[in-house]
Formats: sequence, structure tokens, C-alpha cells
Amino acid sequence: MKPVTFQSTLDIYDFCTDDVKSVLKVSRDKAMAEEEERVAKRLKSLEDAEKEADADGDAKMTDNDAPSAMAKDEVGLEEKEALAAAVAMSMGVENGTPTSPLKPVGPGLPPEFQGLYELFAVVTHKGRNADGGHYMSWVKSDNKMEKKNGEEKGDGDDDDACWYVFNDDEVSPCEKEDVLKLKGGGDWHMSYLNFYRAKK
Repeated sequence: MKPVTFQSTLDIYDFCTDDVKSVLKVSRDKAMAEEEERVAKRLKSLEDAEKEADADGDAKMTDNDAPSAMAKDEVGLEEKEALAAAVAMSMGVENGTPTSPLKPVGPGLPPEFQGLYELFAVVTHKGRNADGGHYMSWVKSDNKMEKKNGEEKGDGDDDDACWYVFNDDEVSPCEKEDVLKLKGGGDWHMSYLNFYRAKK
């Protein structure tokens, strides 16, 4: 049998109508701006720590370095202002106030829905033909996996959620990587049904 791969996140944006895309784009742009802001803050804190380390090590900026550092800050400021203006325009925001309320994309979807669905369960078949073999299920838990020392893994995103494999009456934990390997080929488990839910 030929292996069939699947993704842990399903992005439906490209399959949507233009009306739905325009609504999804607002949330996607907002999330992208928040992520860029988070990364910029992280980079700034790393640069500040680097500057402190340089100051402590008696490595001081020369006069030749000063103009390039100032030019870099000016370019960064211009880029940030342009990005903020583009995000505001795409989100329909004028002077910090939304110009029109967002239309709901669909019933039961979160307000900030971006068109992303996360894999939360898989049913697999292991065997060479449909007349024989074994079915198992793999389900994502809402609980986070823990490291061996008891600390929570990751920084709170859903990628570190614990998965469980249900093999008849036996239930055991497994890793996300194990689930993504359920693509079949030979006598290995083949994903038979994948279940996705709106990503929060």
C-alpha cells in the first residue's frame, strides 16, 4: 500500500469564497501582527541583553558604528508604522475603532476564527486488506504532557498536548510525532478517518 500523509493543522482559507476569506483575513492579520509584535519584543530583549553584556565586557560602540545603528532603528520604525497601517486597513479599523463589525463565519466557530482546524483524533487500520486487520483510535487530550521532572512542556501552545492510543481495552499515552506517522505503507497503521476541530 502507498503511504498517505496528513497534517496536524488543516488550513481551509484557500478553499473559501471571497466573502469568507475577507472575514478570515481580519483575524489572520491580527494574529500575524500579534506574533510579529511578540517576536519583536523578544528580539529587543535579546538585543538589550547583548548590549549589557558588551558594556560589561568593556566593548563599546565606536563612532563609526553609531550611524549604522541609528539608520537601522529608523528603518525598523518605518517598517513598523507601515505594518501597523496595513493591518489597520485590512482589519477595517480607523483611528483604533472598527469601521464595521465582523460577520460571523459560521455557527459554532470562535469569534477570532482564522480558518485553521487542528487534528484531534484518528482512526487507523492495520492490515493488508479490508477483510482482515485491526482498528485503533488515537485521541488528543486537553491535558498538557509533562516532562519527567514534572514541569510542563512547551510555552502553552496546543502542540504539546498529550495523545492517547486506544487498542481494544488498552489505553496508553503517545507523542504527536507517533500520530503523524500513521500514514500506512506495508503492515503499519493507515489513517482511516481523521477528525479535525476549529483551532482556538
